[in-house]
Amino acid sequence: MANLIFEIDPKDITDKITAIKDTTENDVIKSVEHLAAMTHAKAHELARDHLSSLSQTYTDNLEFSNPSENLWIVILKNPAMWIEEGRKSGFMEELLNGKSSKTNKKGEKYAIIPFKHNANPTQQSPKAQALANEIKNEFKKRGIPWRNLEKDARGDPKIGKLHRFNVDSARLSDKHKSPATHGVAVYQTKNDKGQVRKDIMTFRIIHEKHREEGK
Repeated sequence: MANLIFEIDPKDITDKITAIKDTTENDVIKSVEHLAAMTHAKAHELARDHLSSLSQTYTDNLEFSNPSENLWIVILKNPAMWIEEGRKSGFMEELLNGKSSKTNKKGEKYAIIPFKHNANPTQQSPKAQALANEIKNEFKKRGIPWRNLEKDARGDPKIGKLHRFNVDSARLSDKHKSPATHGVAVYQTKNDKGQVRKDIMTFRIIHEKHREEGK
């Protein structure tokens, strides 16, 4: 019977195991980094496809970071967490007690809510798009450009409030005294860099007495 002789080189085995370990560790690290990047990209995609007017708020607060070695974090910051968790029923109280609230001479609280109608359609809900289309039709009748800047006789962009008018449309509900398209205002403003922006707005007021009226 032949003798079987095994010659083992412990150092060679250890070196190979170490090499396999290093390769596997690098592969895992790269995979986790790739997974984190894909998660961040997918969150942007879902926000764009499903959140309509809230997509910009969501993506502006979606943060992807690598604070330390082998650690990647995808986080939604507090200003947009209500989109994930839902808004509590006390929305009126939250608004009237927030930073944007004001108090009239009678000591009653109110807040002004702005609505921008020439936002990108992908950032608008179906209802907001419908209102924007009604306003846009009125712009055509009045010969007012929707996207392009309005300029003076010298060819310079006009600055300030350029127009204000009502657009007749159906009221959102019986609880609303006027249509959502009343009080359309057109503004052109210049920033510190000299860039001019056009905003087509309406403003609504929420008042603490609306709580008692069921609005």
